[in-house]
Amino acid sequence: MSSSLPKVVVLPDAGAENPFQYELVRYLRKHGMTVNIGKKYTLGSTFQALKTYHPEVLYYDWVHSFILGKSLFWSCIKSLVFMAEILWAKSFQRVRIVHTLHNLQNHAGIWLGLEKHVYRFFLRRCDSIRVYSDTTKQQAISRFGLNPEVVSVIQDLPYHTYYPNESTKAESREKLGVDKGGFVFLFFGEIKPYKGIHQLLRAYSALGSSNTCLVIAGKSYDSAYWESLLVESNTNPTIHWHHRFIEDADVQYFFNAADVVVLPFIRIDHSGSIDLAMSFGKPIITLKTEGTLRLLGHQSELLFDNTFYPLIECLKIAQEIDLSAIGKKNFEIADTTNYWDIVRIFEA
Repeated sequence: MSSSLPKVVVLPDAGAENPFQYELVRYLRKHGMTVNIGKKYTLGSTFQALKTYHPEVLYYDWVHSFILGKSLFWSCIKSLVFMAEILWAKSFQRVRIVHTLHNLQNHAGIWLGLEKHVYRFFLRRCDSIRVYSDTTKQQAISRFGLNPEVVSVIQDLPYHTYYPNESTKAESREKLGVDKGGFVFLFFGEIKPYKGIHQLLRAYSALGSSNTCLVIAGKSYDSAYWESLLVESNTNPTIHWHHRFIEDADVQYFFNAADVVVLPFIRIDHSGSIDLAMSFGKPIITLKTEGTLRLLGHQSELLFDNTFYPLIECLKIAQEIDLSAIGKKNFEIADTTNYWDIVRIFEA
């Protein structure tokens, strides 16, 4: 096996909805690696990938879909198959396993006991584990009993190399039908309960401002949850919904139209949406955690904690401070992270 140009299979295919994975694949190929994205099967995705591509490295982004199902029984079946796949890959195929640990537990909070057991089994058999902060690294080491030498803190590739970014603020607002003179808040990303959209709608409505606009761009795949959001927001004409998957070419219009990005997570370890907003040079209102404070400490007035400094205070103060300086700093951080180290963890 070549120590510098391994053959890699990426699992699972996250689809176009999550460009982080596709950007990573493109970056690894640029550095000479042969990279394939494995297909997702109900069971046996890893077995199929090994049989089809004969890789030297298996790279996993999110493994929760291989562990969790709609019932505890089905989750146990999926978990047993996944554990057998990992044993086969390590013991018989002699494949290296690389993983990005995005979150310490699944966002839905289901079957946490089973998940922790299987995730520990998996993580302890990884040759390299990538996390986004020293805090997450220490938590993962403690929670799962990991070897610290296996865990590396490496940031994402900046998204400004991926998305077009040619439109002006005025052009973007005209494209979206947004008032050119108003103050625009933006939520961008797939719409899920853990992302706190209900809390955002309540906080925004409580502002009572006539010169603001809230743009929510992204798709919900939970019809009941989506309907509940519509019910809560249908009396406010300044809330603009773009309920669809946003194509790559259109992403620039949403970020360039916005004054500030609002990501009101209920719980989060890492968010690609934060990285994306930083790559577009935007200030970010989001949940205050050790990780976000480390990354966004220079704009701490925009980090809410739901106790002493609620979300609505961030929405208010965003309209009063110098957002351009914050946005510039966020872009500089996104552009100068250690993402180039990502190649190292794939090498033997």
